[in-house]
Amino acid sequence: MADTKYLFQRNDTWWVKVAVPRVLRDTLGYDLRRSLHTKDLDEAISIRDPVVRELRQEIAEARAKAKSGRACKEPAVPDDPNGFEILRREDFSDVTFLLEVDAPLLARAAEPGQFVIVILHERGERVPLTIADFDRDKGTITLVIQAVGKSSREMQQRCRKGTHLHAVVGPMGYPSEMGANKVICVGGGLGVAPIYPQLRAFKESGAYVVAVVGFRNKDLVFWQDKFERYCDELIICTDDGSAGIHGRVTLGLEKAMKAHPDAERVIAIGPPIMMKACAETTKPYGVETIVSMNPIMVDGTGMCGGCRVTVGDKVKFACVDGPEFNAHEVDFDDLMSRLQRFRNDEALALDNWKKAAS
Repeated sequence: MADTKYLFQRNDTWWVKVAVPRVLRDTLGYDLRRSLHTKDLDEAISIRDPVVRELRQEIAEARAKAKSGRACKEPAVPDDPNGFEILRREDFSDVTFLLEVDAPLLARAAEPGQFVIVILHERGERVPLTIADFDRDKGTITLVIQAVGKSSREMQQRCRKGTHLHAVVGPMGYPSEMGANKVICVGGGLGVAPIYPQLRAFKESGAYVVAVVGFRNKDLVFWQDKFERYCDELIICTDDGSAGIHGRVTLGLEKAMKAHPDAERVIAIGPPIMMKACAETTKPYGVETIVSMNPIMVDGTGMCGGCRVTVGDKVKFACVDGPEFNAHEVDFDDLMSRLQRFRNDEALALDNWKKAAS
């Protein structure tokens, strides 16, 4: 069998393709390609290696520039008028914002607990985002985003009413299971938004719904009116005590569990450390506890393996097996360790983007 490493065909002509490291994709794209101008495989193999070396040298030079602080100026990427139009934007704080996106087919198919993968522009990163709301009548989905890394900050900068997202893929993942008569929904930080469609669905199915939501302070509280519309009880927690219970969401969860020992299910969405704490809080009560995983994800189809999560004694993929799992079986320590793997690359990408943007 012929060695076709780095080779692929386009219109019968052989090309070379070399993958670009993630940290350089904003300036070089996902890969570098060059035509070998031949349709003969044997000839392509014979001339491949020098071309591969040239492309690798180009990558090495770009990496050297990035490390020395002389990041390449990011080329301007125009808005894609054929993409998904942003109909509304709302800012909840200096880092958290909402986008309501025109996506009739997605809105028609969406169910609570599912997510989409968003690509801002043709050179953008694939960003998994849980669907925070959907309106089948209006044909829209709602996303709530926290600007913490390069891609999310770029979205914060570029996304305005009337602009477009290059691609939105989904809905992905299994929907949340309904069926409980009494449920406690816990959302912390950015997990507050995606818990909303779940508690709404539970209430519409006839369940008694208790919501516990946590924020850093009262100024960051959002959607209180939306939650009150579908909750029988709403418990707000703030880190500084400026609204509701003074403390983490686990204090509110503990209060809810003591008041409702007959609760059949707890659903928790938020940062991994928060979901781990919720799992530890509910374990003594023996109540079913579900968490929504949002680990590192690339393709969202189970092929890359980046989103693997250890659940019990098995390895699961959050994109195709989840995103929801039994909280008492998730290895949160392993998950949090995996999330640290690309911290340096993410910091460098953000730094390069800031320099290019300035």
